[in-house]
Amino acid sequence: MNNPRPRTLLAVLTNPPLKDGRRTLNRVTLAADLLGFDRVVVGNLFALPSQATGAITDLGVSPHGWATAKSHLIDHLASSDGVLFAFGVTAPSGPARDHFRSRVRWLIERTVSLGLPTWQVGDGPRHPSRWQRWTSRTHPDLVFPEAVRTSLVQVEAGGYLVEAAGAETIKADAGQDVVREGS
Repeated sequence: MNNPRPRTLLAVLTNPPLKDGRRTLNRVTLAADLLGFDRVVVGNLFALPSQATGAITDLGVSPHGWATAKSHLIDHLASSDGVLFAFGVTAPSGPARDHFRSRVRWLIERTVSLGLPTWQVGDGPRHPSRWQRWTSRTHPDLVFPEAVRTSLVQVEAGGYLVEAAGAETIKADAGQDVVREGS
């Protein structure tokens, strides 16, 4: 019997955590399950870990961490069946902002060129740590998994780039295996 390849969702986050990131992994696994994927792979826009994304303002001045993450994203995109934009709605400041914007533009272009369906939660590429806040405001009467299901929006990645929170990001128009990126 011919077993089909598992359908893989690539969740694109900002950067790796300093700890295990279990809550984030559980939430992207929930999204993958709700979208009908068999497994989820996590990729990052920036390769160096930090406690909070605000640290990227200092860590992300050099192009090194951005280039390393890009090489992982190239591999992940080539083997994925869909993409979840979950890198957050706020860009770093200073020189790191230019690297961030460049990487987001590249990600959108690559996603479009590969024809990968793309989702986000609500009206922006919210990080999973912010999903509870979003869903409790927009769907206060739903339990969290159902609120996430209702909030997952398929986006036309090539259709728009908008200025949101001072950075070019995406804005919406309308058992699994968890694999963590090596960097």
